[in-house]
Amino acid sequence: MRNRRAGMVLAALSATALALSACGDTEGGVENAADTADPTTASETSGHDGHSGHDHSHEGATGDPNATPANEIEGANLVEGTFKPLESAPAGTETVTGTAYLARHDDGTTVTIDVEGLQPDAAYMSHLHARPCAEDNGGPHFKFDAKGTDEPPNEVHIAFTADAEGTATSTVTNDNPNSEGAKSIVLHLDDKDGTKFACADF
Repeated sequence: MRNRRAGMVLAALSATALALSACGDTEGGVENAADTADPTTASETSGHDGHSGHDHSHEGATGDPNATPANEIEGANLVEGTFKPLESAPAGTETVTGTAYLARHDDGTTVTIDVEGLQPDAAYMSHLHARPCAEDNGGPHFKFDAKGTDEPPNEVHIAFTADAEGTATSTVTNDNPNSEGAKSIVLHLDDKDGTKFACADF
């Protein structure tokens, strides 16, 4: 009798083990809790300037030093601003100067930055912002659709690299001309925190 009961118990345990093994099949189920995590939250970090969740990966950021600058587009509605260092500017960025141009035209919005006083051969990032420089250093990024994503093409991100002299010129065009809400453009270090160091009002 004992042998028969032991055999029944072993059979039950074997069946349970097979069922659990089947649940772990990657085609029919989930292997572990990590696989159920939202992929958008796995890489998110606490951002800056109220950008909670913005990881500053800048996917989709572009910049072309050879594109037609915003200030050379005929018939465009052109605004420009002068870059000035922010109080938050870290060492090595306090002397940055330059000009930013924003042109609204039939093909969209073109933004050009022309900067000097940068670290030679260093990579940087720039964004259109929704507030003037004096208001929280430009506040949040400008979005064409306020409820849309925080990446291009809903935002304007300009990636650029300084040359050996510490100067850089870069241009980006977005197909959307409705950029009246862009009040400034901010220069950031290309780091995980997106440290702001200079701003220009439009």
